Amino acid sequence: MELSTIKTLLTDPVKLISKIKDSRPDAQKDLDNAKDILIDNHNVMNPAERKKREVNYDTGLVNDKDEPIMRKEYEEVARIPSAIEKQIVTWAVQAAVGEPVEIHAKPNGDIEQTMYDMISLICRDNKTEFLDQEILRLTATYTCCAEIWYLDDAEPNFWTGLGFENKQKASMMIMSAETGDTLYPVRNANRKMLCLGREYTVKDDENKEVKSFDLYFSDYILTYVDQGTGWKLKESFKVEVGKATFIFHSQPATEWADILPKRDRLERLDSDHADQNLATGSPILVADRLIGAAKRGETGKMFEVENGGSIDMLEAAGAPESLAMERKNLLKGIFYESQTPDMSLFDADGMGANTPGITLKLMFTPTSLKAKARHSGEFGMCYQRRINLLKYFAAYINPNVKPALQMVISPKFKVYMPSNDTEEYQNIVSLVGAGLMSKDTAIRKLAFTDDPDTEYEKIKEEVAEAKKLITEKIIVD
Repeated sequence: MELSTIKTLLTDPVKLISKIKDSRPDAQKDLDNAKDILIDNHNVMNPAERKKREVNYDTGLVNDKDEPIMRKEYEEVARIPSAIEKQIVTWAVQAAVGEPVEIHAKPNGDIEQTMYDMISLICRDNKTEFLDQEILRLTATYTCCAEIWYLDDAEPNFWTGLGFENKQKASMMIMSAETGDTLYPVRNANRKMLCLGREYTVKDDENKEVKSFDLYFSDYILTYVDQGTGWKLKESFKVEVGKATFIFHSQPATEWADILPKRDRLERLDSDHADQNLATGSPILVADRLIGAAKRGETGKMFEVENGGSIDMLEAAGAPESLAMERKNLLKGIFYESQTPDMSLFDADGMGANTPGITLKLMFTPTSLKAKARHSGEFGMCYQRRINLLKYFAAYINPNVKPALQMVISPKFKVYMPSNDTEEYQNIVSLVGAGLMSKDTAIRKLAFTDDPDTEYEKIKEEVAEAKKLITEKIIVD
């Protein structure tokens, strides 16, 4: 859709909103995308997919043909769902943004430093360290979400530490199918984002639900309502910061989409195996020429058999090797194809707290690569858009920093990677002892303190004090 088309339809809200909805006909499926995250929605839990077991019981009666009369009943079967989708999403989120994203810049002068400090304060105030995880979780689960930034009332003295005062600040809210929002990103033929549509429901003063539709443009925001008579314009807001205030996050499919067939098969195997255990897990009495038997639960049981009779206990020999192998291969395929660490490997012999660092890195390489792909892909670009947007918010709130709009500020991502701390510490100590690393650098790498500079000064003071005591002792002796 082109911007000229949208502007032409602004006078006809019904056609405009219909046109925008047509640009993303599958938008209503956002909630369906997330159904697999809840185990109650899995096929194995659905009686229509995994049917109850039909069992015929002998009533002890016979019909007019002297045939036994059977009673048909339906017994519940085992249903063993797997929450592996949650594990896949959790690892994807933690690997990509479990380590807080840093805002990197090299300010040149007081104006650029103030701009950088303002953006840092805005991020801390909005707790983006935690919201980044929420944004990625929602995107991985529903395939899309949006963050909307807006001017908000600032607390007294909010900006005082940066040398100026203003009654406004920048705040952010997140929208997704989980919050009841249906999103419609509108792009032109060159895939450039023109605006964002948001459909949602609110309650009016009479507690009646009213359909609403917002359109976010770069220079204004329109709000439409439908009270049963068609869409009508309710409000129009000018975007004062001079830049579109929304950032749309998306990915082609849910994080677990590719492994669904394997997950279904895994749950079926586990459920079938549970049914088998119920049927054959306990020993079964097999008797030949049995005359009488003790009652169930009676101690000191006595069984009487005719001459030549016998009694044996029938026990299952265990799960077939092929079943165990298939289950192992399914899990391996699920973790491999979703690039998720298989933590069950740590239960194996030789794996644990002292696992070599190189082994850990190799095990987490697929997860690390997926996180890095996010950083250099759609998520990384969206994060850069956020920083660029916050520069405009900062310039609007404090016009004195407008000359710093061209300053390069970029996100610096880290990938979560477990490590063997003992091994890493020993390597650092060895490098310092060999003169290949300074103590200052070592303190920063060890990260035992939030203030490495102060810690280094204390160490130097302690070393100087120790040298003084040794010198005094030598002089006395």
